[in-house]
Amino acid sequence: MVHFVRDRQDLEHQIIILYAEGWGIRALTRHFGMGRNTIRRIIRKNRDRRDKGHDVVKKGQPVLRKSKLDAFRPLIKELIDAYPNITGVRVYEELVANGFDGGTTIVTDYLRKIRRRPKKEPVVRFETEPGQQGQMDWSGYTLCFTRTGRQPVQCFSYVLGFSRRHYIDFAADHKFFTLIRRHQDVFAHFLGVPKSCLYDNEKTVVLRWEGGQPVYNPAFVAFITHYHCRPIACLPGRAKTKGKVEAPFQYVEKNLLNARKFRDMEDLRQMARWWMAERSDVHIHDTTGRAPLELFLEKEQLTLTALPVHPYDTAEVALRVCRVDGFLEHDTNFYSVPYEYIADILTVKATEEEIIVYSPELNVIAHHERKPMGANEKVEDPGHRKSDKIRYGLEPVKEAFLALGDGAEAFLKGLKARHPRYCGFQARHILRLKERYHCQDIHAALVHALKYYAFDGKTIERILKARFTPRPLETMDSRSVQQTFSSLPQIKQRPLEDYCHFFKESSDAQ
Repeated sequence: MVHFVRDRQDLEHQIIILYAEGWGIRALTRHFGMGRNTIRRIIRKNRDRRDKGHDVVKKGQPVLRKSKLDAFRPLIKELIDAYPNITGVRVYEELVANGFDGGTTIVTDYLRKIRRRPKKEPVVRFETEPGQQGQMDWSGYTLCFTRTGRQPVQCFSYVLGFSRRHYIDFAADHKFFTLIRRHQDVFAHFLGVPKSCLYDNEKTVVLRWEGGQPVYNPAFVAFITHYHCRPIACLPGRAKTKGKVEAPFQYVEKNLLNARKFRDMEDLRQMARWWMAERSDVHIHDTTGRAPLELFLEKEQLTLTALPVHPYDTAEVALRVCRVDGFLEHDTNFYSVPYEYIADILTVKATEEEIIVYSPELNVIAHHERKPMGANEKVEDPGHRKSDKIRYGLEPVKEAFLALGDGAEAFLKGLKARHPRYCGFQARHILRLKERYHCQDIHAALVHALKYYAFDGKTIERILKARFTPRPLETMDSRSVQQTFSSLPQIKQRPLEDYCHFFKESSDAQ
């Protein structure tokens, strides 16, 4: 007869009690309808607990197996302590560099256990056809370089909308000429140009919005037209419109910049080029499920617009007055020119790598390697110095002074008589005013001072301040273009009622 019990615990209890009372294994098997081995296991388990003891906390605890990560857990902790935001991919790269031969999943699973992060809401992206669209943006960072110290940098980012192939570079600023030069670099990198590109409302691209329409910077339009690309401005406050280029900044921050140190800006740019080729181009993109470089070569490269035979000239052009020591200033640095051009207004053409100086007749008179802004360096060509001694008298600037106008000679005679020992100093002071005033205005001031025998450089400066409007030397940059564009007259629409009399006269004539 089978004996029914309420649960397993009650069953084992009855078996143990009956066994203690003298029941045999066969009798218990027949009584409870169970196998003999099952009865023996229940009795053996009870005997072991009684004789050897037991711990309810350790009951059923699994035996831990060794993991490939065991030897690397201290390194993982060290990386997380030093770089709290380090990603699983970066941790895996560091472990592999230290001899780890496991897969990425075991690393990311372990990181997920020791630090939990909230999930982000998914963002839906609008897809475009191959070669149709690119997206561009800047992102600022402050990095502590091991050689040059703490420094703000700007990350230029450009993404092709179809393949998601990504181009980045770093610069000290995001001014107009930096912008167009980075565009040239990315076009050369892709060996082509997409049909259009999305931009936000930075002033180098979009001057302002009027009537719901963007007013583009004419200088940028001239550049982008050269490459047959149409700029598209995102609506103000709609940053997610170009989310394909916004999101990769997280990849840059968490993979390129994360847990790495850089000596200086050039080291950072070199690492960025390596990272694009070895990481960004070949990683599997979350949205497309393909490597960006693979998808680019397969479907997008041939759809890009071909590059022009000649690139756009992205040089800065400005006017500078040569100082008395034979140098002219550009971006806080000083570049030498031959002494015969002292006090002349010279044309400076600045590319990204060099400084080219032209005479007033637009002949090249100096070539220099361009120094970075803020370096405060003097760059001197020994060929510009016929003698080691700099002449500070009147003779080096006499010809430039007489070139101011017909009245300059008479004023110079009076200047020599009034300041026989410091005539050269006074003449230089007057010529230096060419940086702020037109030459004809300076000449008019000389003629006015001549009437009152006021032979002094400070006097000429006071006359100019009182009677003439100062002007900066012309320079071709985005700001001057914007000012020129803003100064154009506004066109006001005439009320429609003004045209009524034309229709009335026409009907009367019929």
